[in-house]
Amino acid sequence: MVKLKIIAIALFVIAVYILADSPDMRISVSAAPPVQETKVQGWTTEDRQTFYHTSQGTRFFPYKWLLALEAPGKLGQEPFLTEERIKRFRLIADPNTLNNPDQLPVGMAKEVSDDGEFVSLTCAACHTGQISFNGSVMRIDGGPSMHSVAPFIENAYIALADTYARPFKFQRFAKKVLGEDSTFSERLKLHGDIRKAIFAPPLFAEMQAKVSRLYPTEEGFGRLDALGRGVNLMVGTGLGDKRNLMVANAPVSYPHLWGTPFFDWTQWNGSIGQPLARNIAEALGVDTPIILKGKTEDLFKSSVNIQNLFLLEQTLMKLEPPRWPEDLLGAIDKDKATKGAALYQQHCASCHESKMAPPNEFGKTFVRINMYPLGQIGTDPTAAVNFNKRLVYTAQLSQPPYNLPERLTGTGTLQAVTTEVAKRKFEELHISPEMQDEMSGFRRNIIRAPLAYRARNMDGIWATPPYLHNNSVPNMYQLLLPADQRDKTFYVGNLQYDPKVLGFDTSKTPDAFLLRTNITGNSNAGHEFRDGPLGKGVIGPLLTDEERWAIIEYLKTR
Repeated sequence: MVKLKIIAIALFVIAVYILADSPDMRISVSAAPPVQETKVQGWTTEDRQTFYHTSQGTRFFPYKWLLALEAPGKLGQEPFLTEERIKRFRLIADPNTLNNPDQLPVGMAKEVSDDGEFVSLTCAACHTGQISFNGSVMRIDGGPSMHSVAPFIENAYIALADTYARPFKFQRFAKKVLGEDSTFSERLKLHGDIRKAIFAPPLFAEMQAKVSRLYPTEEGFGRLDALGRGVNLMVGTGLGDKRNLMVANAPVSYPHLWGTPFFDWTQWNGSIGQPLARNIAEALGVDTPIILKGKTEDLFKSSVNIQNLFLLEQTLMKLEPPRWPEDLLGAIDKDKATKGAALYQQHCASCHESKMAPPNEFGKTFVRINMYPLGQIGTDPTAAVNFNKRLVYTAQLSQPPYNLPERLTGTGTLQAVTTEVAKRKFEELHISPEMQDEMSGFRRNIIRAPLAYRARNMDGIWATPPYLHNNSVPNMYQLLLPADQRDKTFYVGNLQYDPKVLGFDTSKTPDAFLLRTNITGNSNAGHEFRDGPLGKGVIGPLLTDEERWAIIEYLKTR
């Protein structure tokens, strides 16, 4: 066993040297202009910093370790957490020290708990966007991120393995983490802790998953198979049953968040009704520690911070959609927009405009989201089908006192886990029943897996390219074309915005990701305006170019 561990460490270190010196790890990026806060979307600076840097309980790295870490594969002493590296992975640098004393990127926070301080990923990491135009940058709060955060985390662990392997680098690291006067035994323990971190789940499980081809469809910038990966982490690693691992080959975009707290189904795919359950599931899906096996009295114990999740949800209630910045992107043609409004009402409004649902059991009313069957909308079905057909071996949770079926649907398992996590937290924090209802958004925890997709509301839609749930259509103009006229391949990762077509520049850049629509999960079919019977992807008649441009002009006003 010892020999196997030594061999494994040796192989990992070899991989570190290969990856650290590979072209992907030596990408040069041009400096981006400073962010101009042209719009705050109803948020104060305090609201914005709350959203950016409030921990939800996730842990991807010890806090001091990340600050002390040096870049991998370097003989010098370049820090890991540089602005260049942050931008390389399309994360957003944040020089504002409000709630962020060490200037972590947007979407990272300091998690302080009884067992230490950690870097926590927040929902802002995936739901804060930026667009660039003519040397200016506009922040889109609550918009889809275009980052590639998983490779960023992997790169951090590669740097950690490099630290483990290089004695002088480790000595510098130890001084920063432990102080100048640390003892030999303290440094020896730190060295062992690094080794444990490298081979601890979920990191090692994630590496094994890649080898076993659990994630065959590459995600690239701005996409993640969040449900697939998150449920794999929870029911595969968490329950300790490899039979629960399922191929996750349906990357989806990060949806925009404005308006979300007021919908009757708060998850992007219409699967989760309660905001607290959705937020708990999201936190668990990005590595918030939870106990799902072991002593019965410890089950569902977690570091999920439901009070912070409630604070974040309240903050989101204030968020407004971004408004088209005419001073940055050009004036709106009012006459053309008026013509586009009429066309929108004729061809689009019936699907994309929502009505209020009747009062629920709490007497509260919410905006009803519009769901359309896969066969009708015709877009890539993989994400919906994967979630719908998922089954879970519930392991210890099938025993008393929980008595779940030995094999349960993925939705049933997720509903049971999120319910029990919330229940335990309510008890630990002595939260009153009245406050529990408020924190739960006055909605019961119901989770489903419809074979359908939601027609999203159009407010601020101009700021959320690429389009369709899997980012397979680069801009709004192409979304209004028949599918056979859309790009079959295009590059993602360039944040230069094209205000004419409402999309990003898709030309090749040194570190761009080539999205190929012929791969499973990446289809750009469906949602077509072309002549033919409605259904099977056809949603309206063939539009003229003049009509397409008029609709685009109208969408700038939303």
